[in-house]
Amino acid sequence: MPSSWSPSLRFELQFTGENINLWGEKLNAVLAHADYAVAGWLTKPLSGSTALGVANAPDDEARAAMIKFTGGAGPFTVTIPVVSKSYLVWNACSGPVTLTTGAAPSVTVDPGDIVWVATDGAAVKTPGYGGSSIKDYVAATAWSYNAGNLPAQAGNAGKFVKTDGTSPSWQALSSADLNDYATAVKGLALAFAVAL
Repeated sequence: MPSSWSPSLRFELQFTGENINLWGEKLNAVLAHADYAVAGWLTKPLSGSTALGVANAPDDEARAAMIKFTGGAGPFTVTIPVVSKSYLVWNACSGPVTLTTGAAPSVTVDPGDIVWVATDGAAVKTPGYGGSSIKDYVAATAWSYNAGNLPAQAGNAGKFVKTDGTSPSWQALSSADLNDYATAVKGLALAFAVAL
């Protein structure tokens, strides 16, 4: 029976008694691939839709643990292999990058974001809470009026969030909020003068 390949990371699986006097070389190749799959960086320039390269024996892009995408404004779509795998993804492009296996759902990474994505071989997801990605959950909770957590931003330009210890609300800045400003400035000026 010949050697075979592991399904997700394409490591060569030796058959008993095969590759006499070659096992060290083959084992070292597998260990190098394992190292890349656990801690390897891939920098991948994008200029359009693309797929991560895969190969059984040689090095390949899809085996990388972490990927930094570079390129222009996009948007870009990157197809990843239809196998279980996780990636740390850094979008260093100036436009969004969508990761997909060709099936739904997919993950879109905004410019500058670094996210963890995982696939079961079909769906691509990012860690989340309550069915939403962490980013979407925080945005929905912190920046919209959601069950009294924080007041909505709409119509509150130039105001600040103030709380009485129980309820937050948007308020305009008043002189009462600055009543100790002059004292604080004098104290800083005195401290600065003494330091000199």
